[in-house]
Amino acid sequence: MDESIYLNELSLDGQYNSMEEFFQAARPFMKCLKLISDKNCQIQKHSMLYGRKITKDKTLNDLRGMRGDSVTRLKSLLLSVTDSPPFWDWKEEFAQDLTAEYICDNENVSATSLPEAAEDQGVLLSFPHKKYQDKVLRIVKNGRDIFSLPAAATVSFMAKCLMDKGVLEFNEYLSARYADTRLNFSMLEPEYGFDNFEKEEVDDCLRTFDKFVSIHTWDEIYRDSGLNYKKYSPGSDAYDWFRRTKYRGMSIAKFRCGNPKRCFGFREGDVFYVLRMERDHKISDHG
Repeated sequence: MDESIYLNELSLDGQYNSMEEFFQAARPFMKCLKLISDKNCQIQKHSMLYGRKITKDKTLNDLRGMRGDSVTRLKSLLLSVTDSPPFWDWKEEFAQDLTAEYICDNENVSATSLPEAAEDQGVLLSFPHKKYQDKVLRIVKNGRDIFSLPAAATVSFMAKCLMDKGVLEFNEYLSARYADTRLNFSMLEPEYGFDNFEKEEVDDCLRTFDKFVSIHTWDEIYRDSGLNYKKYSPGSDAYDWFRRTKYRGMSIAKFRCGNPKRCFGFREGDVFYVLRMERDHKISDHG
């Protein structure tokens, strides 16, 4: 993919009290980097990035000399992705106008990655920072031209940005959005996905999925009247939606995603694997 993701050097300003705090906070950032790497997007960075402060006395460049199993994976992913040259500010031509003034949230951000990403219609990837935490930034050029710049700090928001730009399919977005939750979309059969759903129907499903993963226990899920979680019990083989699949004979369950939509799958441990979506309840009428 030729979609450009710009690393936000301004999202490191010494805000962490220790390197341990930084490594813990940076886990969502690393998940974003993994997703970006998997989709072969271009990583763009400013030459000042490595000199930015993590703590009051440690910079990003200091990661290179650190050791320890707890930081190895995070460090190797960060350095492997960000080590590929060149820096965008070393190029002969910039996307932004270096003679212009760019303002974001009353701060002059000229010559940084923010206006470069905005003018390039890219996506900004930030370390956890309250100024840039999963939001659309408003970049104003010379007091007149206004750019909307998506700034991601979590994989869920980054996945949405990449889907909006055509880099991710919707099913890929679902997998990223609900990674490490009790909902798993890796087994969703494409022909029984969301292709025929209207936007309002998709939004209904997303609200239900968010609710599903936010409930604390499975007992609460079973009791929730809105979800109406139950075993799929077709009256006969003729009505069994899964009779000619490898899931025949398994304990299939379903839950409501706003009437009449239903989500079918199976539970394994604490994870519900989504297999199929039903839009019109015709299958559910028989089970």
